Amino acid sequence: MKKLIASVFAFAMVFALVGSVSAPQAQAQTTMADLQAMITTLQAQLAAMSGGSGLTGAAAQSMFNTDLTMGSKNSDVSSLQALLISKGYAIPAGATGYFGAQTLSAVMKWQADAGIMPAAGYFGPKSRAAVNAMSMGGGTPVGSTVPGCGAGAMFSSTTGAACSGTTTPGGTTGTISTPGVEGTLSITSAPTSGGTVYEGESMREVLAFKAKAQSSDIAIQRVKLDLGTATTIYNKIYSKVYLVDDSGKTLASSDLNSSSVIKEGSSYFITLSGFSYVVSKDTTKTLTVKMDVRNSIDTSDINNSPYTVRLAALGVRGIDGAGIDQFSPALAIDVSKATTVSASLTDSAALTLSANVNNPLSTDVIAADGSADNELLGVTLLSFDVKATKDKVLLTDLVATVTRSAGTATASSTFLWVDGVQIGSASLSGSTATFSDIDYTIAKDSTKTFMLKADIRSASSVTTTINASVANLGLTGENTIGDSVTDRSGSATGNNVFVRNIGPEFKLVGSSATRTSVSSNDLTGFATSTGAATFNLEIKAVGGAISFGSVGSTTPMFSTTTSTTMAISRNGATAVSLSSQAAGGTSAVLSYGANPTGSTADTEGFTVPEGATVSIPVTTSLTISANASNNYAFQINGVRWYTAAAGQQTSTSMLNQALWRTSSISLP
Repeated sequence: MKKLIASVFAFAMVFALVGSVSAPQAQAQTTMADLQAMITTLQAQLAAMSGGSGLTGAAAQSMFNTDLTMGSKNSDVSSLQALLISKGYAIPAGATGYFGAQTLSAVMKWQADAGIMPAAGYFGPKSRAAVNAMSMGGGTPVGSTVPGCGAGAMFSSTTGAACSGTTTPGGTTGTISTPGVEGTLSITSAPTSGGTVYEGESMREVLAFKAKAQSSDIAIQRVKLDLGTATTIYNKIYSKVYLVDDSGKTLASSDLNSSSVIKEGSSYFITLSGFSYVVSKDTTKTLTVKMDVRNSIDTSDINNSPYTVRLAALGVRGIDGAGIDQFSPALAIDVSKATTVSASLTDSAALTLSANVNNPLSTDVIAADGSADNELLGVTLLSFDVKATKDKVLLTDLVATVTRSAGTATASSTFLWVDGVQIGSASLSGSTATFSDIDYTIAKDSTKTFMLKADIRSASSVTTTINASVANLGLTGENTIGDSVTDRSGSATGNNVFVRNIGPEFKLVGSSATRTSVSSNDLTGFATSTGAATFNLEIKAVGGAISFGSVGSTTPMFSTTTSTTMAISRNGATAVSLSSQAAGGTSAVLSYGANPTGSTADTEGFTVPEGATVSIPVTTSLTISANASNNYAFQINGVRWYTAAAGQQTSTSMLNQALWRTSSISLP
């Protein structure tokens, strides 16, 4: 009875107070904010007389009657700090009871979110009224004008927008533009980049799904995950879970522990909520579940992988324009992923070595620089790739092998380049070049291209063949914790470089092959046809004048009788001489200009002056008579030339290179 009398008395006070402000004089003296504060205070007293508010913790203590500002120090400040912290507004020092800069910042952020203006950080009548109303737990927070926000609602059932004054981990993304319209939510699986996760990784993808809204916009507000029937997946494998939209924004997150994970039947579940993500009508959005992997996982648990995370049956809940809950997928197995767990990235770091696609082809190099006309600086011997996987790697040392045969040319000074910058130099010790302390970092899952160069010296007219290579054991690197990388694989080997101090440099400008002169014999089934090829060749004389023999000379540039110069391949087999393919009395023919522009005639053919470049078309043909067709391709394998100093030579850097081969034609 006493509580009833007190309630009647309190309401009478409220009505009297409301009536009193209708007079102009009272209206001038009392602001609406003051009136709201008075009403809130009376409501609090009424709640206390009726048995309390039923709130606990910070909320139960946050019935405020005094203004608070910078410098305030009392129990009200402690209560306010505790309430703000519970709502997600950071005060690093905690509830100290002193209103300082941290509390001022938290109050300002809360005022801005609650629509209290100006958001200056002064905790006065307006702020007290709003906080007291929230603490009473009654209905939508003061000032809310969002349609569809009923008592205790965090998001509008009609628009999907956040109800005023609420704060959530992921906030609100989009608003429903189809109010009153019923819709359908469809969930299907989406690909992820997962497969294997490693100890200590953050936000690794473990599951992704596509959400499709039909007939109406759908505001997705809950995702429930099935973690299986054992506690291992959340107690020993993963530590935190995230829900991320297709823009990379985190909509919701939760620690994985016995407080956040619940058991239903024989399975364990984690529910992510407190967000509103709107999928527009007749569109599809992809949401991804990511997890933090624990830093240390027992070997036995690693060996028991893979572990499967499922989207629970009816695990995605959304609200359509009519405010009706929509659930999907029908079965948990519809969207699930199995993930293999491995030791930490740093324990698994690896280096892979391979030749680069632009590794220089076998070539003739004429070293005719320097005072003795026998040097050439910075010749690229090898281009190779080094890839770091699973962790970034600091490449500290690299060992290369440089071999040479015949002649007098040397490559004793070698250099290591990457990204257009020289990062190391080494002198050959025998055939070994050791690049120490290069300390070059290769980022995780990235590839860097290195070039090995050398200074050529002491070249002569006798050809020296130089070759470079790097083996995987020649790589020394460290992972991010300073341990040596022992997982090394692959190799890289350069093509031969033929070094002289005098000779020609060759360039193939173009080539073509055609099939002509087709005839047939119906009685024997044999047919006869001719294939012709043209090579447009550029020749530069370096280190001195170079002479070339004509077709009719004793030492012609090309010959149909040996595969060391002009050759032909049948059905992809190794190229042989043209004459060996000319069966059945047919023949091979070769021709080229005897005196190209820029050259001079000599007794055997023509001579190209030192430093000059000439162009010469080389044409060859082959006639085949047979009762079956085969595919033929013409090939230049080498070019003969001579000088007084070097005598007769054959450049064979073109041997079996696809660059010096025509396309295939069918003969006969």
